[in-house]
Amino acid sequence: MINVINFLIAQGATGIKGLSPDACGGQGGFSPMIFMVLIFAVFYFLFIRPSQVQQKKHKEMIQTLQKGDKVISSGGIHGKIAQIKDFTVKIKIDEKTELELEKGMIKKVLRKES
Repeated sequence: MINVINFLIAQGATGIKGLSPDACGGQGGFSPMIFMVLIFAVFYFLFIRPSQVQQKKHKEMIQTLQKGDKVISSGGIHGKIAQIKDFTVKIKIDEKTELELEKGMIKKVLRKES
């Protein structure tokens, strides 16, 4: 906040007293703004963009699930899809055991079977 006030004072002093921003101890131009934009761009390309791409791939995988696909849940449970509902999937683990999981909890499709 103090830097902003000093910057505004320095800009006002150039018009009022004819002093340069350097004489008032202010920074010239938009260098702080350019620096902030540069930092945002780095964060976007290193963190935000890769996360968006990964979420898009996961969403596409969830939409293409079919009965009979072998899958792994985010908890590490392996099974075969027995039934697909709107928001859930029933996974058959063995002959007598079925689990119902949220579609978003499917981490990976191992192999598609017909």
